[in-house]
Amino acid sequence: MENRKRRLEETAYNYILAQIINGTLKPGDFINQRELADTLNMSRTPIKSALSQLAGEGYIRILPYNGTFVAYKHEAFGNGEGRL
Repeated sequence: MENRKRRLEETAYNYILAQIINGTLKPGDFINQRELADTLNMSRTPIKSALSQLAGEGYIRILPYNGTFVAYKHEAFGNGEGRL
């Protein structure tokens, strides 16, 4: 069971990161957890875990009571500044 949960988190992480890197999700875009859960056909729990990991890596910002957004600057965006 734990292994399945981890695979779901990895699937969510890889999907969201790909959307950010390929430009589908642009800096400043709101990330809707319900839409992601529906798109990936999974609960919001692995989505939240993936978003937490991406926030720790600087790809997104989680603002309490406001939502989750793609970060404005990160090395992956090609400028190397890494400023959030």
